[in-house]
Formats: sequence, C-alpha cells, structure tokens
Amino acid sequence: MDEAAFRDIHERTASQLRAYLYLAVQDAALADDLLQEAYSRLLRARLGDANIHQVRSYLYKTALSLISDHGREVVRERKRREAWIAPTASEGHRHELTLDMERLFARLPRKQQTLLWLAYVEGASHREIAASLGMKEGSVRVVLYRARKRLAGMLQDHGWGPGEVR
Repeated sequence: MDEAAFRDIHERTASQLRAYLYLAVQDAALADDLLQEAYSRLLRARLGDANIHQVRSYLYKTALSLISDHGREVVRERKRREAWIAPTASEGHRHELTLDMERLFARLPRKQQTLLWLAYVEGASHREIAASLGMKEGSVRVVLYRARKRLAGMLQDHGWGPGEVR
C-alpha cells in the first residue's frame, strides 16, 4: 500500500474507528494507542487490491481483537496484583511483607523490575530473558545480580534481613 492510498484510507476511516475504540474502552489515550496499532497492522497486512469496505472490515476486526487482547491483559494483571497483595488469615505477618515488597519493588528501575519479575515470578531462564528483552545473556546475569543486590539492600534498610520470613 503506497502512502497516498494509506492517507486516503486513514482520512475515510480514522475518526469513526477512533470513536468506536473510545466507546469500547472509555479511555482516550488507550483508544489512540489501539487506533495506532490497528493502522500499524493494516500497513503490515497484505491486502492487495482490497476495496475500502474490505479495508474497513479488516480495521474493525483488528480493533475488536485489540480490545479483547487489552481486556484479557487487564484481567490477568488484576489477578496478578490480587495474588501478590491478597492476605490470608494465616499470613498476617507475611501480608505486611507483601505490601512492603510491592512498595519497594516499585522503587526499582523498570528494567530491574522486569528482570526480577521474569526471573523469579515467571521462572524464565537467562537465555529466555535475553531473547525477550533484546539483551545479551551475560548482560542479563549482571543486571539481575545488581537488581537482587539493590533489592536486598532496600529490604535490609527496611528491617527485613536474611531469615526474617520463611
């Protein structure tokens, strides 16, 4: 698809597609992100000589898929957060640690958070983490070591030393 054809399609479909996305997600920034992703996928699609109706159909199917994907991710994230912070009756002390850990974890740089999460929550290997984040495997080891050391220091500063909780 050449630039002129894309501009024409965008001009004819963007405002209505964005309105549909906004209606579905009730968040202007998210609607804009999903709109951009829908058009990005359109550019990668090989639609050949599709007419405007076929392109419009493709865009709405893509938008629906993106909305569904986002909804599933929101549910997964909510469940992860609930599992992360939900206390049980027998875990009073551990619940305090969980809340403290969430706050401390949020103070780490995003890259360190991601590495720690992938390694210790998701159980990913260094090779898998390297592939996911576009890093060298040796770099994953170094950054992960630094992240563990930094988190351990933060825990000690807050009174949680080795062997405090089992």
